Amino acid sequence: MKKDLMIYDVDWWILGKTAKMLRLHHPDMDTMSARQLDELLLAEGSGALNAKYRTISAMCLGMAAYALFKGVRIDSSAAVSYYYFSRNYESFREWADPLTPDEEFLRLVIPRIGTIGGMSQRLTGKLKEIAPSASVEYIGHFVDHRLFRPSAEARIQEGPLIIGWAGDTGKKSKNYATLYEPLKNHFASDPEVSFRDTPGHYAHEQMPQFYRSIDLLLITSANEGGGATALEAYACGKPVLSTDVGYVKEAAHPDAHGLILRSGKVSDFINAINYYKNKRILLHELGLKCRERIEADWTVERGAKRWLQVLFGFKSCTGG
Repeated sequence: MKKDLMIYDVDWWILGKTAKMLRLHHPDMDTMSARQLDELLLAEGSGALNAKYRTISAMCLGMAAYALFKGVRIDSSAAVSYYYFSRNYESFREWADPLTPDEEFLRLVIPRIGTIGGMSQRLTGKLKEIAPSASVEYIGHFVDHRLFRPSAEARIQEGPLIIGWAGDTGKKSKNYATLYEPLKNHFASDPEVSFRDTPGHYAHEQMPQFYRSIDLLLITSANEGGGATALEAYACGKPVLSTDVGYVKEAAHPDAHGLILRSGKVSDFINAINYYKNKRILLHELGLKCRERIEADWTVERGAKRWLQVLFGFKSCTGG
């Protein structure tokens, strides 16, 4: 019986990590980075690769396009952001703006992918709207709740409220310069609030210690295909103050929905921080409720099952 293949970008980024977690639940699946793909195509050609595997899937639409234009058959792909199929990605506010489709990508790439799995309900719905002939299904995401977990003592920290931010400061859509930094500057003289950011300073395996060191995670993005940092923070028992993007609200406990703002205004986030900065017990309790939500619906076991069903046609998956 032929094996399946998942193609991802690089080992150290989240797509590579996700592919390797999926492999634990699909023993007959190979994983291959973009560099390995290039090496194999140079040595054997795309025909040999296409013939070798039952199903060839990509971790994102960008990798799908990359492989397709090299002659590789793509039977399925995850859709993890709006980047490749929109023209207003940098400024597109999920909660308020119409998306401007990239008609060329929709014409040249989407029809050549058998099945597409969307990481959030909103992203899935948007793809169905702009590409009605495509086969698009919701797959959601997952987090390693054994690695990302609350600290053993899980106590309320003393001192100022520590607000964390994690992400790529160079991506305009993250609003680091236009929302995060103004917030940080506004509270610079407030002894009750402190900010801590990590633009790539921690390896994936070290991120739990970052989340455990903060009281509240801040997400300032205009849009997110998912929002992996939210899942990681929730799994560590930390609540998230965020714009209404990706699956942040889907994954949050309903009691924490008040922390998710349909706004990108600095003033609205200032008001939210001022409201919650003296409610440390409430934030602590909300974080623990979000951890329970992760354990119920967003574990690797549950998420991998959806991914394998949609992308590889699995009826069930193995692993624990």
